[in-house]
Amino acid sequence: MGDLAMLQVAFQRLKTIWPDAAFHVLTDAPDKLRVYCPEALAVPWAGCKRWLRVGALPRCFFPNIRPEIRRQFPCAWNRLRWLAGLMHPPSARAARRFADALFNADLLVMSGCGMITDVFGSHAIRSLDTLAAASRCDIPVALLGQGLGPVQGRELFQRAAQTLPRAAAIFIRERHASLDLLKQFRVPEGKFFITGDDAVELAFNERHPKPGGHLGVNLRIAGYSALDASVLEIVRAALVEKSRRHQGTLTGIPIQRAGASSDIRVLERLLGGENSGVELDTPLKVIRRISDCRVIVTGSYHAGVFALAQGIPAIAIIRSVYYHDKFHGLAAEFGAGCIVLQADDAEFSKKLGAAIDKLWEQAGALRPELLSAAESQIKAAQAAYARLPELIGRRG
Repeated sequence: MGDLAMLQVAFQRLKTIWPDAAFHVLTDAPDKLRVYCPEALAVPWAGCKRWLRVGALPRCFFPNIRPEIRRQFPCAWNRLRWLAGLMHPPSARAARRFADALFNADLLVMSGCGMITDVFGSHAIRSLDTLAAASRCDIPVALLGQGLGPVQGRELFQRAAQTLPRAAAIFIRERHASLDLLKQFRVPEGKFFITGDDAVELAFNERHPKPGGHLGVNLRIAGYSALDASVLEIVRAALVEKSRRHQGTLTGIPIQRAGASSDIRVLERLLGGENSGVELDTPLKVIRRISDCRVIVTGSYHAGVFALAQGIPAIAIIRSVYYHDKFHGLAAEFGAGCIVLQADDAEFSKKLGAAIDKLWEQAGALRPELLSAAESQIKAAQAAYARLPELIGRRG
C-alpha cells in the first residue's frame, strides 16, 4: 500500500507537468494498475526481466544504440529485437513490449520505494540495469521518493555508483541515511533533493480536524525486519493493557497484503480476524482507517508515514539495520511525534508501554508540529517536481 500510494501521487504530479504524455508503468499486476492508475498503460515486468537476461545481445547492442541511429536504421533496430525474441520465444512478446516502451520513452522514472538496498539486492540491480540502459541511450532518468540503503554489498554498491550519478534528478525521502549514500556514490549535489515521502500528500489530505480514539497497530514479521513471534507476544500484551487503560479501540493497519510477510496474517494473530483490516485494499482505505487513530504502533514504514502525515503520533518498532535507517530517517523528518524503539532492548516491553502512554497524552499537542512537518515536505516535493523539466533539459 505504501509503494502504491507513492506511485499514485507521483503519477498525478507527472501528469500535471506533462498532461498530454502517455505513461507506461512496469507492473506484474495490470488489472490492479487499471484500478489504481486507470490512465497508465501496463508494461510487463516479465518483459524487462527477460530482456535483461538475454545475455550479450541486449547488454552489448541494445543499450548502445542511440536514438538518432534507431531513427536512421529502423530495419536494423527491428532485426535486433527479432533476434532477441528468437533466443527466448515464450517471453519474446513481453520483451518486445518492454523494449518498445523503454526506447521510445522521453523519460524513465523510478517511482518511490526503498529498494536500493542489500535487503532487495537482486531487484535493486535489475532496476539499476534498466536505468543504466536508458542512460546509455541518452534517455533521461529520474528517481522519485527514494529511500536508499543500507548498501554494503560490493556488487550493488558498484552498480549504484556507476548508475546514479548519471541520473538527471534524484528525490530522496529522508536525509538520515540516503544523503550520505548519495555522497558515497558521488552523485553531484545539484542532482538530488530532499522531498519527503510522496505518500505524505495523499495522507495529509485525509486528515481529521482532531485526534481520534483508536490505537492502531501494524507489525511486520519478515526476514528483513528481524521481528518474530516473541515480539508479537510482547506487543500484544502492551496493546491490550493500554487500550483498556485509555479506552481506545485496537485497530489493525495492514500495509503489505500478500506474500510471506503479509501484515494481515500477523494482525489476525495479534488482534483477531475482525480487526485485521483485511478489507483495506487501497491506500486511501488504509489512510482513512488510520485517521480514526490517536496513536499507532508500527513495524511498517508506511503505516508510520500515513499516520504522521495526518498529525497522528507513531511508535516504530525495529530490530534490523534496514528498518533502523528507515524509521530514524522518518523520525528526523517529523520530530518528537515519532518514537523509535529497539525490539531487542531488554526493557522493550516497559518502554513500549511508556511510549504509548506518553503519545496518547500528548497527541493533541504534537499534532500541529506533525502537520507542519508534513506541509513542509509536500511543498519541497512539489517544488522539486516542478523543476523536473529544467533538470532533465540540462542533464549531463
